[in-house]
Amino acid sequence: MDKITLVHRDLFSCEAIVRKLSDDTLFLLAQCGGVWEPSTDNRVVAFKSVDGEVWSKPVDICEQNGRATYVSDIAVEGDKITAYILEHDGNFLAPRLYTRVSLDGGNSWTTEPVPYFHEDEFVLFRGTVFLPSGKKMIAYQHYPISAEESISLIREGKNILNSSLPAVNCGTLILDGEKITKSNDIKIYNTYAEKRLWQWPEPTFAVLKDGTYAMLLRVNGAGALYRSDSADGTVWSEPYRTDIPNPNNKPKLLNLENGAIALINTPNASVGFKYRNPLEIWISTDDMRTWEYRKKVLDFPGWLSYPDGFADGNRIRFSFEVNRHDVYYADCDVSDYLK
Repeated sequence: MDKITLVHRDLFSCEAIVRKLSDDTLFLLAQCGGVWEPSTDNRVVAFKSVDGEVWSKPVDICEQNGRATYVSDIAVEGDKITAYILEHDGNFLAPRLYTRVSLDGGNSWTTEPVPYFHEDEFVLFRGTVFLPSGKKMIAYQHYPISAEESISLIREGKNILNSSLPAVNCGTLILDGEKITKSNDIKIYNTYAEKRLWQWPEPTFAVLKDGTYAMLLRVNGAGALYRSDSADGTVWSEPYRTDIPNPNNKPKLLNLENGAIALINTPNASVGFKYRNPLEIWISTDDMRTWEYRKKVLDFPGWLSYPDGFADGNRIRFSFEVNRHDVYYADCDVSDYLK
């Protein structure tokens, strides 16, 4: 049986991310506040639930200092929660990059640096995968705008989208204790069909059965997801177009226990917010060559955006937003894919 539950309704909600804590509590972070994005009213708030049906009231996890805050990933290791935060001036400029860390189930938080990147860089982390080797791999989305151009845009009251940055850099970090290995950069250019078009690639990756990796990327304007492959997570191929429809929306890959791979996506080839539906779960048992299982979660004629969650046995549990206002939690049974 599947369940979809309203978590929170706000004037603005974006990027809901849910994880399960060591005591089986569900922990969800989302960007709420204000009436649009970006805005200095955007803030990161937390919700908790023991059953997925009744959720707590929102609680801020970052200091409110008149700047916008954004969460792009949550990693849970035992009793440790790490939330990856990007703070900015309300125009995606003057960034501050850091993590908020809790050791008590999200009741109290401390601030720590992120791996590899500097505090003043514009980076969104897009999924932490715990590898069988004990290492961690984290996807990143990096906007290497120069300090000079950033200062100029701030003076002119402009947004980072007005910058001349030619491409967004995506890739992965491999964390092995204190050792950090950064991959090559996968470049997603801020153009499509020879026209200037800002990109939010939101990379997501999965481990294949032979220990290699596959990454999917959102490419605005394409109407389909792109893919990159890597033998070891340090060298990624040039991205190439797949036949997986996508209307400019974040996808999410999840490894399942038996080697299968799940994809949460809105498989619509028409481009634009209003085409972010239906919301579906696809499952592949042949390393993403085919997607033989497809489950329609929701076909509401609205914006079903930014799904993110985790696999839990034969269930996929994830959060998403509707029309940039409402945060929902979905608990879906996919056990029938085994048949």
